[in-house]
Amino acid sequence: MEAHTISFAKNDKEPKLAFEGVVASELYPCVLFYSSNPGEKVALCDLQMRGMPSNLLPGEPLCSPQTTVLLESTVQLLRRLHRCDHWASNINQYIHAHLELIGPLLKDSDLGSFSQENESDRDVVADTTGELLGHCRSLSEAKLTALCTEVWPVLALIGGVDSGLRAGGLCLHKSSGRRAFLLGVLKEGSSLAKVQWEEADLSVRYYTYVIYTHL
Repeated sequence: MEAHTISFAKNDKEPKLAFEGVVASELYPCVLFYSSNPGEKVALCDLQMRGMPSNLLPGEPLCSPQTTVLLESTVQLLRRLHRCDHWASNINQYIHAHLELIGPLLKDSDLGSFSQENESDRDVVADTTGELLGHCRSLSEAKLTALCTEVWPVLALIGGVDSGLRAGGLCLHKSSGRRAFLLGVLKEGSSLAKVQWEEADLSVRYYTYVIYTHL
């Protein structure tokens, strides 16, 4: 009722939005049923009044999992803080200091052969990738841990973690061209997503994932 919408479903299927902007203190449901088969009946099996849901799910596997949602939200927060003069210098200093760790961590005798081979054949991407993975496995556990905990978060801040559809991210409604924020889904495995239009005067609506593209 708080969303001023009415949804319905039949035969235990997923409810679909039928009416918006419904402002009324009392509602009386009814069904118009047409059938040429004698004895067929229709019945109202379940009637629920729901407020705005507060326990929306991230919507995996169609959308990013919860861990990725939290990581991307953190990245977006830090990027917004970086736009402020008070935060920009501190964040830049932190990024620079942690990027400088890459050289010492990767400067190892067992990486020398890879560096020479890579210089002699820069165009063989597949071979280079395989060799790089092999040499990375030869790094010590301490160096791998340092790369994952000290360097990778800074790279994630620069390049992002997941550019796909995610709860809290901006998406585009293809048929209308309107932008909306993806809020999540009500239950696991649902093909319906809840969105909030970017325009302040438009209400929250349910739509299927197939009509969205990530921005």
